Amino acid sequence: MSSFEFRCYPKSMSRIILYTGKGGVGKTTVAAATALQAAKNGNKVLVISTDAAHSLRDVFEQELGPEPVKVAKNVYAQEIDVYYSVDKYWGKLTSYIQSVFNWMKVDDILAEEFSVFPGMEEVASFLWVYNHYKEGDYDVIIVDSAPTGETLKLLSLPDVARWWLVKVFPIERKVLKIVRPALKVVSDMPLPEEDTYNAVENLFSQLNSIHQVFSDPDITSIRLVLNLEKMVINETQRAYTYLNLYGYPVDSAIVNRVMPKELDHPYFDELKKSQKNYMEEVKQLFNNIPIYEAPLISKEVLGKDALLDFGKALFSDKDPSQIFYKGKPYEIVKEGETYSMLINLPFVSKEDVKLNQIGEELTIQIENQRRNIFLPKFLAKLNVDKANLENGVLKVTFE
Repeated sequence: MSSFEFRCYPKSMSRIILYTGKGGVGKTTVAAATALQAAKNGNKVLVISTDAAHSLRDVFEQELGPEPVKVAKNVYAQEIDVYYSVDKYWGKLTSYIQSVFNWMKVDDILAEEFSVFPGMEEVASFLWVYNHYKEGDYDVIIVDSAPTGETLKLLSLPDVARWWLVKVFPIERKVLKIVRPALKVVSDMPLPEEDTYNAVENLFSQLNSIHQVFSDPDITSIRLVLNLEKMVINETQRAYTYLNLYGYPVDSAIVNRVMPKELDHPYFDELKKSQKNYMEEVKQLFNNIPIYEAPLISKEVLGKDALLDFGKALFSDKDPSQIFYKGKPYEIVKEGETYSMLINLPFVSKEDVKLNQIGEELTIQIENQRRNIFLPKFLAKLNVDKANLENGVLKVTFE
């Protein structure tokens, strides 16, 4: 967190732990086991699923709903329901959207379906986590996230929202205020009123606050879950790069389904050899963060007893709610009279990085991921002089 950002947090700060990784690597099992293990130390814990294909209820072997449900002593679980969340958070906004569809003579059921725009599920997930954090009812909030691609979309939302709030929203609001009388003369189409704009502005402001919480390494830790397979390791590398790009703190990697040494049979020799080689690669790639190993279990990990055993095998006697590693994804430094921004971007070459500055906005793009960074005033007055990528760190120097 840069020193120029204002932070307003509850008096008693919750810990937020978000698990991400490729689909099928075992995020839900790890998240549920972490919740039970953390609760053993006296923490009140909430584990919340933001994946549309919910499976928390399966691992806990208990029905869950869109509000937290108690699943064990000091442990609560929740599965996000987008329609429930839309009603809860966006009453004014969806009412306006549905009024437009009704004006277009769209069927009521279709109008309700269409009023849930792409991205609303991700936004709802963020709002739930943030509101639980603000209310301070839980000591630890564990997020069982969607597969990597959806999670990156989720985590980039505050950045996108901030861009809209600064660049587009004020102009659109001002223009509509001017042209509203003329439009009402030629059309009876419903137009957004001030309370609709207030609802959108409030939503964007909350997303900006959420980014501050999720990028604070004293509060939030993102943990990468992976298996010892080539495609999974490659995707984990990309995720690690993009998380650093967006300024989110990664505190560990969880290697799941590691074949136990005592499993000795010729049938498994090739697989054990492959896993051994990939484990060495993982340790080299992620050598700056702790790596935890979870063994391959002979049966499905279902129910609280099995999850407790799994959590014990993964974390031993450690409290999984602690911060395993704290590093800054980016920081601003002063060298003499020159300012530089240092951004950790592992696993990329300089040819992969595109950089552009327009006034107070610095845009960094890597493949299909783009970050718009609004520079503090003392940097916005300066122009980018040069940029170097060395040892996984992008150094942007200002004139």
